[in-house]
Amino acid sequence: MTTAVTFAIVYSICTLAFVLFPEPTLELFNAWFHGLDLGMLKPAGSPGFTIGDYAYGLIGVSVTAFVTGTLFAGINNFWKN
Repeated sequence: MTTAVTFAIVYSICTLAFVLFPEPTLELFNAWFHGLDLGMLKPAGSPGFTIGDYAYGLIGVSVTAFVTGTLFAGINNFWKN
């Protein structure tokens, strides 16, 4: 659960950064992905980032983080015993 909440907070901060500073945020992510131009992935005529996009991403990252954290804890407990 801690992993899921942490990822939800990080995702929300990332979203806020993108909404407030779209170009610098996109440049940062381009650098993280070895110069890949992520701006080209936005469909032409797209309305941009919506609350629905945020909610979908937040739920997805939270569920993925919860499953990952649960798996990590299970493996960690297995190796400790």
